[in-house]
Amino acid sequence: MRAELLKKTYRLKNEISSLALSLNKEITEKEVLSKWNIYSPKPVYRYTVAEDGSFNKRHYLGFYLYSVSGYAVGYKEDGKFVEEVTGEINLSVIKRSDLVDDYFRMLMFLSELKAVLRLSEREKPSVIILDGTLSSRFITFFPKTDWFSNENFEGKIADIAGQFIKIIKENLLKEDITAFSEIVKEKVIKKLVEIFGEKGKRRDILEATFSKLAYFEYLLLLHRLFYGLKWNPVVIGIAKTSHLTEIFNRSMPDIRIFHQFVKKTGYSEPIYVDLEQKKWEFSEIFEYLEKNTAVELKDVSIKYFYGKYDRGKTISLIEVYENPQFNQDISPEKILDILNYYSVVGYPFLLKKADNEVRITNRDMDLIENLLDLKREIHGREGLK
Repeated sequence: MRAELLKKTYRLKNEISSLALSLNKEITEKEVLSKWNIYSPKPVYRYTVAEDGSFNKRHYLGFYLYSVSGYAVGYKEDGKFVEEVTGEINLSVIKRSDLVDDYFRMLMFLSELKAVLRLSEREKPSVIILDGTLSSRFITFFPKTDWFSNENFEGKIADIAGQFIKIIKENLLKEDITAFSEIVKEKVIKKLVEIFGEKGKRRDILEATFSKLAYFEYLLLLHRLFYGLKWNPVVIGIAKTSHLTEIFNRSMPDIRIFHQFVKKTGYSEPIYVDLEQKKWEFSEIFEYLEKNTAVELKDVSIKYFYGKYDRGKTISLIEVYENPQFNQDISPEKILDILNYYSVVGYPFLLKKADNEVRITNRDMDLIENLLDLKREIHGREGLK
């Protein structure tokens, strides 16, 4: 970094030191604590599984190399772990560089859900914990054809993808990403060639189709999480950060304000998540072909609260699926009791383990690149090296 730019850190240092002071002027400790219910959690064991995901990518001239992974882990009362891993390593010819991360993140969310559903169907846990909020799973973009190709296909590719939703449903938990499996690929390619001729074998057209199928698969997995687990586990999401300002309506996020003033364990009063204000987008073809699934997903009810369930500084945003099959609400106290059992310095160790196990590092990408002999592939930045 240039020294001229580094000088600006000295000016910024004074601003940073004044942040806490300005927050104290914005809101009083009394107001904050009036929104906080003090509660001392009592550790309670419930068979719990947690999940996390990761993705990483490398960009070359004309395509991306990417890797996505989902990991789920459960902890038995005898101290043994059980686990499930899903994922994909592949190439993408996506051309919308501004949407690359959105696409790969959708595949990551798909892999996470696949891993946790596989493990849950096998183990029947009482509690399922997702890394991050439940509501974030509803902010997932539908991959459009123009992400991959500049040609106009007038909705034909979406219509073709819709014809294969049934085979995705029939094999939902049998493959890591069913949309990319050989059984699906063969049938899709045959249909694309039937409609477009040899052009149907082009990589951009193929990926445009498979990406839509992967999105449909993601929605089916999301629906299964909320409506398809017959033993009705408690489903929660835990996030370490949040930008919400609904409670205090101040410039700082609510979670930052709670961090500033709250020292004792407890929770804030639950609030309903307004999913209608989320960037929730179905494709027309999915909504037409899977109307009941789409309607039920839009009817999912989620509450959130802030909770501190162990020593240390950590306050988490906790979202809870309000399962219509439950006879009574799952109270914040019961959730804090369970999280306290699994907590290590204020955070569930199952989520920490999942994060460590699933992470795809740059070193991992180096290994993949070497194995695929892509080290000498053109990046376009060679002149800067």
